[in-house]
Amino acid sequence: MLRLALTFFLTSVIIINGQTCQAEESRNTSKEEIRRVLKNNPDMIFDALKGHEEELYDMLQIGLEKKNKSRIRAGRLKQLQNPKKAALHPDRPVWGSSNGKINIIVFSDFQSASSAKADKVIHQLLKKHPNINYRFRHNPLGLHKMSLPAARYYEALAIQDQAKAKKLNQLLLKNRLAIKKNGTKKLNELAEKCGADMAQLHRTLNSPQVKARIEGDRKEARKLGLTASPVFLVNGVIVTGAAPLEEFEEVLRMIRSN
Repeated sequence: MLRLALTFFLTSVIIINGQTCQAEESRNTSKEEIRRVLKNNPDMIFDALKGHEEELYDMLQIGLEKKNKSRIRAGRLKQLQNPKKAALHPDRPVWGSSNGKINIIVFSDFQSASSAKADKVIHQLLKKHPNINYRFRHNPLGLHKMSLPAARYYEALAIQDQAKAKKLNQLLLKNRLAIKKNGTKKLNELAEKCGADMAQLHRTLNSPQVKARIEGDRKEARKLGLTASPVFLVNGVIVTGAAPLEEFEEVLRMIRSN
């Protein structure tokens, strides 16, 4: 959607500028002319991007990751010697093998587009490597008003039934746009779909235990220096954003070879 908006915007600039300069220059507007128009009218760029902040954030994050790939790899090799350690919290849901030698802990946001994409990849990885154990933690970005309510529903159900909570976890990420649009109505619908005891869930939503889990995760993320979502700690080695399966596989090879 963001790419479409930018394409439309740039095309409009070319057409308008071409019509203005027909008497003086060629109909083919040069890149230099487009650059000049955008430089002199930066507000046009900001107006075109309004309403697409999330997509822009994700695109910038992915772009930075590609640009810094070699630097990231070198950093990960160093992290193997001094990994970032997060609490395992054995009383909270675990995917895969709880006794596996590879621990993956994600600090995530239920309303993040990158988190939703990354969740699909992580479950492909778990299917391929069932000896991995995977744990979900909260690090809402503050951009989305439904991030915290979704986190509360997940943790409230986790206290009630961990297997049902794991189902809800995936549904929350798959349905993030519907949750953004319909709010708690959609959250209730998804929790019911997972077989939650809704009366108990609503009693637990704002309990000290639920609040402590979420706030504890956020404090730990800050302590570890994690400022984005999602961020994965693979035995303490950082993988950021919606990384492809191949990138996780590369990190696993690095860990096993060291």
